Amino acid sequence: MPKQCPHCGKRSRFHRHRSRAMKPKLGLTNETKYSKRYGRGFKKDFNDHSIEHKIAFLGNPNVGKSSLFNILSGSHVHVGNWPGKTVEKKEGHFILSDEYFSLVDLPGAYSLSARSEEELVTRHFIVDEQPDLICVIADATRLERTLFIALQAMELTNNVAIIINMKDIAEKECINLDVGLLEEKLGVPVLYVCAYEDESIIRIKKFIYDSLHTKKYTFTPAIMMYSQKIEYMIQNISIQIADRKLLSEYPTRWVAFRILEGDRIVKDELAKEYDLADIENKIEKLAKEEQFDPAVEISKRKYGALHQIVYSAVSGYEDFKETTSDRIDKTLLHKSWGYLILIVIFAAFFLITFYASSPIITGIDWVFVQFSSWVLTSLESINSPAFLNSLLVNGVIAGIAAVLLFLPIIAIFYALIAILEDSGYLARSAYLMDKVMGKFGMQGSAFLSLIMGFGCNVAGVMATRTIKNKRERTTMIIANSFIPCAARLGVIAFLTGIFFQPWLAAIIMLLLYGVSILLVLLTGLIFKLFYESDDPLPLILELPEYRRPRFRSVMNLTWERTGIFLKKAGTFIFVASLVIWFLSNVPYVKPTENTVLLYVGMSPVIVTKVSIAEFLGRGLEAITIPLFGFSWKMVVPLIFGIPAKEVIISALSILYPGGITKVLWTIPQVISFLLFQLTYAPCFATIAVIKSETKSWKLTAVGFFYPLIVTSILTIIVFQIFSAIM
Repeated sequence: MPKQCPHCGKRSRFHRHRSRAMKPKLGLTNETKYSKRYGRGFKKDFNDHSIEHKIAFLGNPNVGKSSLFNILSGSHVHVGNWPGKTVEKKEGHFILSDEYFSLVDLPGAYSLSARSEEELVTRHFIVDEQPDLICVIADATRLERTLFIALQAMELTNNVAIIINMKDIAEKECINLDVGLLEEKLGVPVLYVCAYEDESIIRIKKFIYDSLHTKKYTFTPAIMMYSQKIEYMIQNISIQIADRKLLSEYPTRWVAFRILEGDRIVKDELAKEYDLADIENKIEKLAKEEQFDPAVEISKRKYGALHQIVYSAVSGYEDFKETTSDRIDKTLLHKSWGYLILIVIFAAFFLITFYASSPIITGIDWVFVQFSSWVLTSLESINSPAFLNSLLVNGVIAGIAAVLLFLPIIAIFYALIAILEDSGYLARSAYLMDKVMGKFGMQGSAFLSLIMGFGCNVAGVMATRTIKNKRERTTMIIANSFIPCAARLGVIAFLTGIFFQPWLAAIIMLLLYGVSILLVLLTGLIFKLFYESDDPLPLILELPEYRRPRFRSVMNLTWERTGIFLKKAGTFIFVASLVIWFLSNVPYVKPTENTVLLYVGMSPVIVTKVSIAEFLGRGLEAITIPLFGFSWKMVVPLIFGIPAKEVIISALSILYPGGITKVLWTIPQVISFLLFQLTYAPCFATIAVIKSETKSWKLTAVGFFYPLIVTSILTIIVFQIFSAIM
């Protein structure tokens, strides 16, 4: 006898149950549909898995949402961007009981107010895509705060289930949770798990399956009731907009809420159909005469309801009790001492980077000098051609050395960043800098972008995604070019180590970094004055508990970020070193006797052989020597450094085979060169990311030429001052 279909009850050996979600679009095959969604080469076997369910993961940042998504999806993850947005989009899937569960990891958000791109993308997905189930991920140790977005989601749709994560941490803190009572109060399914337990992953998959297929769980989300005044306003607005054609896919009560809370996107859309002036006037009148803010009242009521629900269903729980971290923050986040401690920590950060890397760099350099001498002696002993000797010693070996000389600085830098991040202080540094950076038109979250830019400008530009305000984000993207990356730090360490004592070199490095930060802040001030401003958004930042940095976590993060540099260095820098050697050794032209080829300043020079690089460099000497103090051997590395700053040291090593000495460079030249290379132009990778993030060629051009012009003016002034003094 044929088996009965568990979904519709039909009995047939040929029956394959298909949900509405599985109906293919006209003109689009199933294979094409899924290859577009998950990438070329992806194929879904519809004969084996004929039912598809769309599941969305929603939650605050740092609740373990993405961790759960990655574990459930396994290797079936596709990462991209939401259409027309810079917000990352992650999709995955898993298969259970012959059914296909498509997973979407929505951006981390604290609410659905749509005041940021993340919140707007999340809200549109819930309404437009209508997923079969929205799994709201909450933190068991911070239930009141992390369930707020669940209440907002329940106002938009009934298909909400809650997965409470961090069970292991909650049990350590003696927090006991009554899941049944929580389900009863909220009216939606609730699951209590720890993301890192194998048993929990099985339970989550079964929980999702049962929520969609069985009557074990009910979906009757609790309806929030507000004060009489709020309910009266909601009722009046609902009647006025009941017959709307725009935003008709949203619940009427929810739209009324958004008008009361001042949602600009909703109000602008409805303004095309209705005159909302009367409603806005009433809200303003209440705010002035009765000091009554509907948005504040609505938030207070939701948090009040959550407080009652959580404390009735949870024991041993105190969401706002003073912890050890709170007591430490009284000192580290003090309005006076906090800034002094911040300066000391980051000064120590750069001193450790310099002092710890200096002997390692010296050792690597000594090894390569000895190895180069041995290779050159060996080649000369077998009468190898001078051209080949120079290629191997000054091209290949010098290129490898240039890569490895950067490695200690970058590894130590990223290790220290990982320690600050894992300890919890990095996020607090952003919070502390919010007030300072706010005076220059930027949020404290821009400080995180600034710190990441010290490692790599590409990472710094991408870190601006945490900045919600469009003007502030654009400002930081452009200003990021002023932040010296680890490659420029290598040039500073290389040159200051030659010309200055270690203590003086460290001071000069701090001063140079101070100049770069000052340029960033001044850029923020300039953009604040001339760039159209958006509504300021408050800084919402999760401050993790202080903890001892975990060795494995620090090493993994250091290895991952250093590995990215090595991959880049192992290809581009090495190849660039060979190109530079070629341009520095292959003659551009062989002059005839008494033929003037070049001018140094205004004086003609007769030369016997001119390389391609020298020809290019000497062509600019008429400008660079009097203004910047740069000879052609200083100009060429800067030109080659535009694609990638890591090439600068490689070019210097090739152009100065005997090494740079105090005889070849004067102190004003050293200071001028260090200052110019510090901020003169972003690398090609950074330019590409600026274009990707801004989606504007105009802003990309500004991102390249603006720092070049500012740095040139500043360098000319500094060189002229030092030349006059020394």
